[in-house]
Amino acid sequence: MIKINEVDSVRLIHKVSSLYYNKGFSQQEISDRLQVSRPKVSRLLKRARELGIVQIIVNIPDKHYVDLEINLEKKFDLKEVIIVETDVSASTNPDYDIKSSLGFAAAKYLERTVTDGDVIGMSWGSTLKAMIENLPHISTNDVHVVQTLGGVGSAESKDHAMDISRRLSSLLDARLTLLQIPGIASSPEVKKALLSDHRLQESFELFPRIKTVFVGIGALKTNPILKIESREIPEEVRMNILNSSAVGDIGLNFYDINGNEVDTGFKDLFIGMSLKDYLNVDNVVGIAGGPPKYEAILGALAGGGLDVLITDHVTAKKLSAERGK
Repeated sequence: MIKINEVDSVRLIHKVSSLYYNKGFSQQEISDRLQVSRPKVSRLLKRARELGIVQIIVNIPDKHYVDLEINLEKKFDLKEVIIVETDVSASTNPDYDIKSSLGFAAAKYLERTVTDGDVIGMSWGSTLKAMIENLPHISTNDVHVVQTLGGVGSAESKDHAMDISRRLSSLLDARLTLLQIPGIASSPEVKKALLSDHRLQESFELFPRIKTVFVGIGALKTNPILKIESREIPEEVRMNILNSSAVGDIGLNFYDINGNEVDTGFKDLFIGMSLKDYLNVDNVVGIAGGPPKYEAILGALAGGGLDVLITDHVTAKKLSAERGK
């Protein structure tokens, strides 16, 4: 039991607590009124909470998962976790609904955190497309958007890295640097030739300056470049990836369940930010959810590749139940 000394009398604790919490007085106003120092007022309020005289209850609305977010932030050493409620039981297109909800949350995060002078990296994918579609125009100064991997898929596609980066720069009134080359070279020799271009080297030199990068977290089952009809990569390399220990990718950098990069031969063809580059960025924001993405998210967390995670409540609960970190 905490002893109350002569100075910290019960009456004074009650008086200070009532003035502060019930009457709305500031700590300075209480100090002036009761002729005690402001630090003394602060100590009395702290003592009131310790003794249970004051009990603070934070009422969290339904469908908000603040406690779960805090739990995951601590468990996986993350700066922030944002959890969205997704009820897709009656949905005819649950994958689209989940991505829409995640995209909306990611847009709100970007709107809240973007500051003048930021250098923002953008990857590719349908979840990032949903983020752009939910983002309003934000007037900024000296913001720079950098495309972090070359073009993958149809150039007309709205989830193409070039289109996403261009749309984001327009919404932020930002400067733009594009990688106007294929993201997957046809051979290591072609990749070497492309990388020798001085304009591409200038773009790559911007990678260390990126402050925040937004990435979708890819799963092998849903990755469009791994579909047999895609023909984006040589069949031998495609099968190497599918038969490897890889569970997911960040910006087409494939890794296993422990977050370790997997060597499949694809790296010899890929043009963009490496996994090491992503690890050196101050703030990597990973956006993914739904059952097919679970192992990919877990691997990204295990490898320490994320600083912020935006996911759905079902995935978040499953991550919370994982043993260990």
